[in-house]
Amino acid sequence: MKKLFITLIFLFTLLPHGYILADEKTITISGRVQNKTENFDSSKEYIIKLFKIINNSEEIIEISNTKTNQYQFSFSNLTITDTDEYFLVTENEGLSVITELNLQQQWDNLIIEIYDKGTNLDDIKISEYSLMIPQNSLINGEVSVLVLITLENLGDKTFQTDLSKPNLSGFDLLRFSLPEGYSNLNVDSDLPPGNIMEIPTGFALSNAIPPGIHQIIFSYSHQITNSKFSFKLKLPFGADKVRILMNVPEGIIKGEGLKQLEKIKIDQDFYTISEGTNYERNSSIELELSPFSKTKTFRSIFTFFETNLYKIIIIIVISLMLLFLIIYSIISNIKNDKNDDLSQERKRLILKIDQLKKSLESGIINEEEYAILEKGFQEKLKQL
Repeated sequence: MKKLFITLIFLFTLLPHGYILADEKTITISGRVQNKTENFDSSKEYIIKLFKIINNSEEIIEISNTKTNQYQFSFSNLTITDTDEYFLVTENEGLSVITELNLQQQWDNLIIEIYDKGTNLDDIKISEYSLMIPQNSLINGEVSVLVLITLENLGDKTFQTDLSKPNLSGFDLLRFSLPEGYSNLNVDSDLPPGNIMEIPTGFALSNAIPPGIHQIIFSYSHQITNSKFSFKLKLPFGADKVRILMNVPEGIIKGEGLKQLEKIKIDQDFYTISEGTNYERNSSIELELSPFSKTKTFRSIFTFFETNLYKIIIIIVISLMLLFLIIYSIISNIKNDKNDDLSQERKRLILKIDQLKKSLESGIINEEEYAILEKGFQEKLKQL
């Protein structure tokens, strides 16, 4: 039983808990909204909503909402728990600013910075465009491309595409060019949520772009011929710096304004690097990278072990094995305990029958009583 008790404690600490006793407290959330846009409408009021995320779930509940008064806001007499998560959403001209509330911080003097909405792309620029091809040979005739972009909004308004505009075109969107025939596009960024709109030669984002510096990362695959990867890289927002890296020590990178730099070593591989600076808005680069050696289909098997994916799979398998062993240990202990209980019951019944015989011999009970009781104990004994 002691072993079972220890195992149950261990399992209880590993598995997610459905119910956790939480401490409740009553607080006030207050602060002020600060509009960072120059010449904003000083008479404007802002709606602020308070939400909570229920512990161990994805359920989001709106607790309350309020309007600012002279930029001030307050939520009074709120009962919160330390197991739930809380955040504020401030709305301004159709834009939402999320403020996460940390339980370790004070919530009675918050400053929420917001910006008005703008639709002018002139304040958007690319400070760095980095394109990397991490593989040194083709896999099934394809090359995988990874792009990291540092984007800046130099203005004092949050850019937001007006999707209701009747004559909306690609020139009104944050857009990036890709080689025709690309596949497996994946896009991520630190921008507020938005949609991805793909076309045969690129994609556009509808995400809002607040003032400041942001990162966008995307990857795609492309089938190439003659061991060359080439396409027209369009730069609608220009770029202060363009950097191209390929995992081929003797690789050749061609393109307008690109100059080859010294090779660098990244994770045991030597990369060929070329870099260019000061690309104007709406400029382009006729990019060409070569050569790439051909490989057979089974090369992808080795690529699998060159990535961290196999480590993740091994961890998952080991975790499942550990969980199986824990469950097996509990079941085994339960069975052992059950066998122990049965053994104890069997011993108890045998002792009862023995005592019954002694009671008959001493005259405490007669033979008829003995026969009835002894038969009952024997039947119970057979059932064990």
